[in-house]
Amino acid sequence: MNGDEQLLNGRVYGHDHDDPNPGPLPHRTYAELVGGPLDGLLLDIHGWRTEEVDDGVAL
Repeated sequence: MNGDEQLLNGRVYGHDHDDPNPGPLPHRTYAELVGGPLDGLLLDIHGWRTEEVDDGVAL
């Protein structure tokens, strides 16, 4: 894992790179993005329907 990948790992998708707390919040639900350029980022899925989460999505 290179430096850029380590920087992204555990960050929430959409948060700014200089956000003082780019990690997940305890009261939200997240899915980990895998297998692409966003690998390791977390996607906030709080409030999504079960069907939306179960079906998956290609970004």
